[in-house]
Order: sequence, then structure tokens, then C-alpha cells
Amino acid sequence: MPLAIPLSPAGRPVRLVTACTSALLVAGLAAASPAAAADSVSYDFESPSQKLPFMAINGFGRVLVGPAPGGKSGQAARVNIPNDGRSFKSELVIKGLDAGSHRFGFANYLPGDWQERDLDTIVAQWFSTQDDGEGIKPVVALSVHGGDWQLKVHWMSNGEIQETVIPLGAARPGHWNRWTFDITWSSAGKPGSIAVTRDGVTIGSHQGANNYHRGEPPHFRIGAYRPNWRPEKGPSKRVGASEAVLFLDDVAITSTAAGSRPDVRPTTPGGAVSPSESPELSTGPTPTGSPSASSSALAGEAPVSGDTAPGASAHEARTDAIAHGGVGRVGVVGSAVGAAAALAGGAFVLLRRRNAKGSTRSAHRRGAH
Repeated sequence: MPLAIPLSPAGRPVRLVTACTSALLVAGLAAASPAAAADSVSYDFESPSQKLPFMAINGFGRVLVGPAPGGKSGQAARVNIPNDGRSFKSELVIKGLDAGSHRFGFANYLPGDWQERDLDTIVAQWFSTQDDGEGIKPVVALSVHGGDWQLKVHWMSNGEIQETVIPLGAARPGHWNRWTFDITWSSAGKPGSIAVTRDGVTIGSHQGANNYHRGEPPHFRIGAYRPNWRPEKGPSKRVGASEAVLFLDDVAITSTAAGSRPDVRPTTPGGAVSPSESPELSTGPTPTGSPSASSSALAGEAPVSGDTAPGASAHEARTDAIAHGGVGRVGVVGSAVGAAAALAGGAFVLLRRRNAKGSTRSAHRRGAH
């Protein structure tokens, strides 16, 4: 049995310092939990020191930060894919999200000279990386097709990918669109939901399966992706096409309660709610391959300060979303350590003063004798 040593009054501050320091450090480390930070992230492109996500770029596409167009103040990200026979994707990738419910908000802008093509340009997608590392269609994808917005939702039934297409109204080049997607992911035994608003108006919804129910939880990709420009599909889809250029801003992801909805106005003509239901929840992948990534920057423009990984495949793309939370966690831990150090310093000063007073009294007593 260990020997219990009584503490003198002078030793009490030491015990107090030890207890308080331990408590503060534990509290700081608990506050640094990665889950909450990773599920609530935002990027406004205003600060040059802001750490941005991984850039998934195939070929010579770019993601650059510069002045926002269309009368919008501040900075925005400019995304482009050149029609060079090789490039087909320029996206920011945000991982670290769970398979629950989230609100995804962002703004995007198609330039006034946007070229309408009877092919998809995906501007936002939710992608589920599979356990076998193979590529697969995104579970949800927002795209411009011709002159209209549309949403595609995918799920599995009897080992085959099922798809529903939800029209979201006319695209308006030269106009900033403010999007909100409230998504609750389905599971193997529970349906999910998607609610879409643009500029505060509900324009589409989906009830039912919206996930493959295997692999990682869906992560978020935003930018530009033209699947028909993949080199293996040949040059025919590129003939007569200009490069894809669009802008994005105010990206925000928030973890929410299942079924929560934003405050929106009623639907309007041309933006009717488009409910859809998937009949069956099942699993099983249909591989489609996965691309590689590279990046470059234009002279005279500031490149996005994210990480790039030339030659990395899409399923290997590593994001800084969790590292973003790590910055906040370092701050919390640093604050806790700083507070503990300040408390320890104060207690040490108090201890020295008490010892000094005790020494003075002893000296007086010795002098009196």
C-alpha cells in the first residue's frame, strides 16, 4: 500500500496547479475531437492564408482565386477545363463527412458566354469511394445539360445502378446562383431524402435510396467535370466546344438533424418540386474506373492554396477537410495549455510569496529570542 504523505499548506497550491492543469488539458483534447470539426467546414476564398481542400484536376485544368464576377464583391474561385483532348475535371474535394444528414450551401456563376451543349457539365457531386477502390457513378450530381440544371440520383438494385433525373429549371448565365442541398443519406434499411433550393426557392426533392450502402460515406466535390471529355471516349464530344469556365464561392457544409429543412419560399413556375422514389434498397457496385490528377496555374492569378497530387487517382485523393478541423483543434489545445501555464505561473508566484512570508516570520521569531 503506498505511503500517504500529508501536504503542508504550502503544498496545496502545487496540488491545485496539478489538478487544474490536468483538467484543462483533458478539456482541450476533448474539444479537439475531429468529428465535429470535419462535419462543419466553410470556404469563402477571401483569405490568402486559408487552407483549402485537395484539388482533383485531370489534365491541365485549373482552380484559381481572383475577383468575383457578375457584380459580386470579394473573391471567388475560377474553375476551368480546357478543350485540349486530355483535360476533363477541375474540382475541390471535401472528405471527412459522416453518413448522416448535412446541409450543403454554395454559390456558382456561369459566365454570360457560357456555351450550351447537349452534354453534362457536373458542377457539384457527392461521391462514394468503394471498398475495392474502383470508380463508380456519383450517388448525387448537379449538372448543366443544354440550357437547364438537373440533378441525377443513383442507387443499387440487384447489383445494377439505378438512376433518376430531376429537372431543376433553366440555367441563367451571368447570374449568381445560391444553392442549398439538405441531404439525409439512406442506409440499407432506411430511405433517405434530398431537398434542393436555389435562390431561396425549393426547386426539387427526392425521397428514397440515394446511396450505394457500401464503401465510404459520400464525400463532396465542387467545381467542373465533363465526363464525356474523358480521353477514352474519343474526340467526337469535344468538336466545336469551348473550354468550360465557371466560378464558385461561399461553400459551407453543416451537420444537421435528419429531415431538417431550410426556411424557403414556396416553389414558383419553372421551379416545381420534383419528387421521386426509388423502389428498392440493395447493394453492389458497377465499376467505371477512376482518373488521375494534376494541376497548374495561370500567370498573374493567385492559385488556390490547396494540396495537389499529380498522378493520384480519384479514390486516392486526400482532402484537407479533417486537417482544417485540425487547425481549430490545435488552437483549442494551445488555449488549454496556455491557460494551464498561466494558472501554474500564478500558483507558483503565490507559493513563493507564502514561503517568503513564512521565512520573514521565522526570522522575526529568531530575533525575538
